Amino acid sequence: MSKKGPRERYVYVLDFLRDGNPLDRHSWHKNKPLLQVLGEDYFILMEAFPLTDLIQLEQRIDRDQEPPLIKVDVLIGYDDLTAVARDNLVKTLDRIITEKEAQFVNFFNRAEPLTLRLHALELLPDIGKKTLRTILEERKRSPFTSFKDIEDRVGIKGVKDILKKRILTEIKREDKYLLFVYPIESDKKAQDQKYIGYLERIRQG
Repeated sequence: MSKKGPRERYVYVLDFLRDGNPLDRHSWHKNKPLLQVLGEDYFILMEAFPLTDLIQLEQRIDRDQEPPLIKVDVLIGYDDLTAVARDNLVKTLDRIITEKEAQFVNFFNRAEPLTLRLHALELLPDIGKKTLRTILEERKRSPFTSFKDIEDRVGIKGVKDILKKRILTEIKREDKYLLFVYPIESDKKAQDQKYIGYLERIRQG
């Protein structure tokens, strides 16, 4: 595992602190413009320096574009986020899940047992043994094609919200299994966590 984790090409702006963050644990962030951002693929939280004033909250930024708009400095955890960043995190996750619907639907089609007694799908909120059995039976008949298809055939509501809650749980490091969020070595809890990385597997085919 890389100390800095995989590189996130696309990030979303969660907060823009134009005068710096006096509460930041990094002394060099206290009095200069600072961004808190979320990576699109691995949900890695970072702090970055803006290279232009023309950056908006919730903006999606391509780190490979020229000239660059930001310079990533450090990786951070959920506890480092400002109140504004935490509010925008929820909205940003909603946007990412919507735009990556096909990948998340594929997760429902491909998820496997993690242990003899625990299936990956059971880590999702509101998915118990009975619902798990229905999901496995339905996907065996034919693969799911959309969130609505899952909801209609399985009888559950708010698949997008279920996924959002799970990703938030992982970002907060409240479970040792990480289905979607990449752990970083600088995180004190990383050594106790198990990265499953379903979206990464799906992107790789």
